[in-house]
Amino acid sequence: MKLKLIAVLFLLLFLFLPLSQSTTIKGDVEYTWLFGYREYSLEIQVGEKSGIEENNAHIRLYIPISRYTYYHDLPGGYRIASNFTYFQYFVTPDDPYMVKLAYALDNISKKEGFDRLTEANFILRFVQEIPYVDDYTSTGFVDYYKFPLETLIGGGDCEDKSILLYTLLDILGYDAVLFVMNVTYLGTQGHVAVGLHPQNPHGPFSQFLQDYYDYDGKKYYYMESTGHTSTVFGGGEISTVDYWVGISPEEAGYGIENLTAIAVGNWHYSGYHPTKLVREVKNKEEFPWYVVILSITSLIFVPVFILACVREKKKCPRCGYPVEKNFSYCPNCGYWLGYLRPPPPPPP
Repeated sequence: MKLKLIAVLFLLLFLFLPLSQSTTIKGDVEYTWLFGYREYSLEIQVGEKSGIEENNAHIRLYIPISRYTYYHDLPGGYRIASNFTYFQYFVTPDDPYMVKLAYALDNISKKEGFDRLTEANFILRFVQEIPYVDDYTSTGFVDYYKFPLETLIGGGDCEDKSILLYTLLDILGYDAVLFVMNVTYLGTQGHVAVGLHPQNPHGPFSQFLQDYYDYDGKKYYYMESTGHTSTVFGGGEISTVDYWVGISPEEAGYGIENLTAIAVGNWHYSGYHPTKLVREVKNKEEFPWYVVILSITSLIFVPVFILACVREKKKCPRCGYPVEKNFSYCPNCGYWLGYLRPPPPPPP
């Protein structure tokens, strides 16, 4: 019995422990960001209430704790990133609280008289203000995807903030894609950003529409969600690059290589492209590694489980006393252990 119990516990530990993460909620969160000459703010309260309040340049969003834990408690093992992944699973344009926030930002934009390109920069500056938190520090995983609501409350890294930015833009009807690339600067690392195809590229922010990537016959301008500035050292001078729609890290001296565009309805990408050209990635059947892992796990633990069951001793159904399989009577209470009608008891 002990061998059987140990086998079951070890199997459960193997399967589920690496896939979980602790649930921690930071409580109320507040962001402030400058756009133009005005300060805007978003206050998020996680608790029992649900809803949103708008007051000129201030938004107060009430998110039930159950909504946050719904996303946060999804197993971590399903989010570990690799070169084969589906971003669509993490984009949540139907989440009611993301919809409330997107339309609240849109209402402010309309009151301020922003055109669509200006509004896109306004939303970009808001997302840039959300703290950058690397995956290992916040989750214990080297790479780990978060849902927009999680990023909104607890921060995130480049792909988390880009998925949040894309979700907000998608809710408001913008033509956007996700950019996946390698960035080189004192080393090479993977990076995720957003690309925007402006419907009407005019207005005060059209002057920044410099860096774009052709995809599906359209120009998608770079949107850097990680932060709003980079410091540039060169020629004995220090300068700052502001990341608006159309300004990429190349303006700050970074190299961008192997950029791949991930479009709506075509979320699967199979690694970085070997050239610098943007390509349209076709859906591709990925190798079912989970089947291999499950098969190996079964080969290891199923025999152990069967052995534990076989080795487990039979017990008397009346008193629970351990008995051997060849016993006809329980040596403790005398109960007949056979399957046929019991014979008369032995003489005293």
